[in-house]
Amino acid sequence: MLSSSLRRLDVFRTIVDCGGVNSAGAHLGIAQPSVTAHLRALETQLGSTLFVRSRGRKNVITPAGEALYKYACEVLSKSVELQNSMRGFEADAEETLTIAVQRAIGSYLLPQVLAPFLRGRRTIRVSVYGETQEAALNLLRAGSADAALVFDTAEIANMNGLIIGAEPLLIAAAPSHPLAARKSVKLQELENFEFIGGLRESQFFNLIECTLRAAGLRRYRVALHMQDSVAIKNAAIHGLGLACSPACVLEEEVKTGQLVAIQTEPKLPPLAIKLIINPKATSQKLLDEFVPCIMKAFASSKR
Repeated sequence: MLSSSLRRLDVFRTIVDCGGVNSAGAHLGIAQPSVTAHLRALETQLGSTLFVRSRGRKNVITPAGEALYKYACEVLSKSVELQNSMRGFEADAEETLTIAVQRAIGSYLLPQVLAPFLRGRRTIRVSVYGETQEAALNLLRAGSADAALVFDTAEIANMNGLIIGAEPLLIAAAPSHPLAARKSVKLQELENFEFIGGLRESQFFNLIECTLRAAGLRRYRVALHMQDSVAIKNAAIHGLGLACSPACVLEEEVKTGQLVAIQTEPKLPPLAIKLIINPKATSQKLLDEFVPCIMKAFASSKR
């Protein structure tokens, strides 16, 4: 009997839906080796090959893979149904709201804007999932989240949502960096220095790259790719390169002197923050109260 985690089945289903391991990794916001590890573990567990692999050609799913794909779709669908059903049992005791949030937004911005909404509401329980941009959107698509709070990117331009705020984009470096003592730096000068960035296949990396190019930085070299914005920040602190991240991620270290903010000419445009509502959300009444409250909170934060 197959005994495997929902996560592993979800990864396998995504490989099939996206047409390959690399595309699945980009969609899920995880590295390609992690996707491959999940696939190999399933093959070992089943004792069957799930794809016929050939160099230079698209992998072809095997009959065993077809059977597992059907099973994975059924199990994952039932899992979503169960979660929605369990929410119904809790409805009498408390109102619940589940939000999938891009990690930087969830860690640094959401607590202060949630405070006005939660204050005095003892019957409300909010669950926040801090994920990569891709994973947060996948939770929304799967029906596991009532709303998603993410950065607005080209990949989600067709998803209906509301722009509820903006976060400044900041470039920072260790105090020992050659640019740290400069009062201002022409954006084009940054072509001569190494950056630390997100994983190349991620939406976050693409967002930063498109923003820098739109501002006038046509070429720049990313010497180190890391998945988490906190890891990028810590690498910059240790002098491994320039970090370009939402200001909320870097501002505390800039205040304490661990990092120095690089003032660029021209200034970088801010990153728009988008709230996307699940049209099938079970907490629609609560969402109707949540949306105007969080929009007002973002507007008053004056970031």
